[in-house]
Amino acid sequence: MSKVLVAVPSKILSKIICMELKKLGYETEVFSDGYSALKQIVHESPDLIIADKELPEINGIELCHILKTGSPKSALPFVLVSVDDSVFDFWNTAREANRVVLVKNDNIEVLVDTVKELLGNGYVEVQDFFTKDDTEQKETETSDKSEEETLASWVVTAMANSYFFFNMTQNVIQLYSAVKEIDFLVEQIFRMLYSACAFDAAALILDSHPAKVYITGTEFFDVSIGAEFWNICKVEYEQQSKKNHTITYEEKYFENILLAHPSREKFESYRSFTLKSGKDFIGTLHIASTQKKLFNYKIQSSIDFITPALSNILQEAIRCFELTQQESKLRAAFSKFVPAEVISDFLSSGENQELANQNEKRNVVVLLCDIRSFTSISEINKPENVVNFLNTYFTYMVNIVKKYGGTVDKFIGDAIMVLFGAPISYNDNAKRAVQAAIEMYSQLDAIPVNQLKFPEGVKLDIGIGIHSGDVIVGQIGSADKTNYTVIGDTVNLASRLEGLTKLYGAKIVISQAVRDELGDSMNVLLLDSVKVKGKKEAVFVYRVDEKPLPEDFTDAYEKGFKSYNEGAFTLAIPYFEAAVNILPDNKAARLMLERCEEFSVNKPDNWDGAIALTSK
Repeated sequence: MSKVLVAVPSKILSKIICMELKKLGYETEVFSDGYSALKQIVHESPDLIIADKELPEINGIELCHILKTGSPKSALPFVLVSVDDSVFDFWNTAREANRVVLVKNDNIEVLVDTVKELLGNGYVEVQDFFTKDDTEQKETETSDKSEEETLASWVVTAMANSYFFFNMTQNVIQLYSAVKEIDFLVEQIFRMLYSACAFDAAALILDSHPAKVYITGTEFFDVSIGAEFWNICKVEYEQQSKKNHTITYEEKYFENILLAHPSREKFESYRSFTLKSGKDFIGTLHIASTQKKLFNYKIQSSIDFITPALSNILQEAIRCFELTQQESKLRAAFSKFVPAEVISDFLSSGENQELANQNEKRNVVVLLCDIRSFTSISEINKPENVVNFLNTYFTYMVNIVKKYGGTVDKFIGDAIMVLFGAPISYNDNAKRAVQAAIEMYSQLDAIPVNQLKFPEGVKLDIGIGIHSGDVIVGQIGSADKTNYTVIGDTVNLASRLEGLTKLYGAKIVISQAVRDELGDSMNVLLLDSVKVKGKKEAVFVYRVDEKPLPEDFTDAYEKGFKSYNEGAFTLAIPYFEAAVNILPDNKAARLMLERCEEFSVNKPDNWDGAIALTSK
């Protein structure tokens, strides 16, 4: 007949419990405080213990703790009775291994069913956790001690084990700081486990793609022994992972974890532990030893205790590792077109920095750069030489773009379209674009062109147009293929401005919108007010130069343009004549002089200060 020890302070509740248990044929022994119950257990072990959380002297949780972590009777099934289940935080993690069950004290039916289940299925014997020699030694030690000495010994042992579990918990908590360095994290896990059980070999297999395998200790064994250990680990992992495809493994070995050479040449004990976070399978942990009796109750329960936390940490580590891999691929894919700092900003941007969401309206600066007379150059050169030159040319140009935080949107034949403000936007996008344009032009002489033939009178030259305005930015394309790009009239106007560089003989032409953002830090000259083809609204256009133009030239040109813009063409003529005299090769000054001379004779109808252009 199975004997149940009932330690409940309420006489009514204890009578009800005993009555129900006796109906099932169980013998009961009742105690009203935890200390008396513990003394009885020292003399005679029951088959099961029922204890109330609110016991006087030694409460139910303390009684459970002493028996489970300090005594040789830790395998006894233990039913903790409580008003609620909030008290079970600590034991909830390890209750399966410790045979501890929590039952609310107002549900006698569940309590009785729990007792039937625990006693009906049998419970884990002490010998399952301790070796025979260990058990006999503990029983001998108990019989040689007085009741008080035994109780004190159990309490001290429980306290020591509590300290052990506390240290384990502290060590696990410290592991969280290493989740972003998965290799270092696993090394620390191995060191923590070794300090707990002094294993001779260990393996950790993580459910990633490919599966990451970490092994330590096998360097001390024959190759065949190490291979056998790995094969056992692999079989167990594949059984737990339940994959329906071939698994590839990525192995890493740690040395210098073990502090002592194994005492034997073969493994005598082995355990595996499944790592799960909720329903997610994280991997498997495998521990082997040359000792036959390594996995006693303390070792087994301590590893069981920390595996849930380890699973959560490793799950986060795998996530961080996969994000790092994705980031590396992203950097590799975009590094040729986007500066490293832009990629870093994009990946780490918080709420204070704008990130380009799909199909959003955004203000950006668009730069269009085109090689002059490239069609004529291509016609007299071999295609392979043209391509080789373009690759070299684009490399120079893109490096400059990246230097100033721009993003290459696309290559259009020999033209380059660059964005400042997407995907990363800065406070000085316009200034960055103009600075990049100036340096792009200044670097032309450094680009090797010896593989190309040039038509007579032609040399390597470029024109750059820059405009700032709203665009739609995001992933644009079909369901099968998309590109991160921008769409909008801002792009069209930037292209028109690039075309105006030929008309006005300027290297860099910018719009009023860009000029407004530059301040007085650049060498800028107002060229004209134009209505580009396809646009009804007039746009003031400016030229930008690396070095300032002669002051008397800019003064004459600006006065001439003011008169011209107001329709006083005759008054403007002497100013433009003066400008041409100062810089005879200035194409814009000669163009404006010719236009004023014509308009002074044939004044345009409805003059609003802007010239309508009929070509791109």
